[in-house]
Amino acid sequence: MMPLLIIAAATAAPPGDSAAWETLATSPVKVECATVSGQPWCRSYGLIHAPISQVDSALRNMSTSADLFEAVLSIEVLAEDTMHIVLDYPAPLDDRDYVAKYTYSSEGETRLFRWSPVVHPGAPETAAAVRLPNFAGEWHLSPSDKGTRVRYTWQAEINGSFPSFAYAQAWKKAGHEALKDLANTQGADLSKP
Repeated sequence: MMPLLIIAAATAAPPGDSAAWETLATSPVKVECATVSGQPWCRSYGLIHAPISQVDSALRNMSTSADLFEAVLSIEVLAEDTMHIVLDYPAPLDDRDYVAKYTYSSEGETRLFRWSPVVHPGAPETAAAVRLPNFAGEWHLSPSDKGTRVRYTWQAEINGSFPSFAYAQAWKKAGHEALKDLANTQGADLSKP
């Protein structure tokens, strides 16, 4: 189990509603993206039909259930609050990886899991994956009478030899897969919020 109970102020918040978000998809989940300070950001919204306590637990213990996240090849815990995650990209593309420090906070029934990129000697860059040096983001969970409302926000830089004309499709897929994978950890359905 990876405890994430540390000060959340250490990780900057992703862009909020004042950003110029453009909707890329409304189904199966809503995905929207914006450019903020020259960097691409995206967010997706869904309703996971499971109690917030269970969804919260899945994120807190992400490293022990990596096999349930289809888009993730591996998760290595480097420190109590730091992980190295390798993302599965379809061939012939190289996989992507990132190293991030995670924080957790709650306000009332709302739970926030934020991450920001860090450099860690236990996860040097390799030729096996394209490093995402700016990959930051947030899982925002809030209760619903039907389960847990989830907003997943991520810095959407793709890097490597990825054609720019395919970015929107990749962002739509990433937004849906992240929510689907989290729902799968609970054996729960995913729907629009």
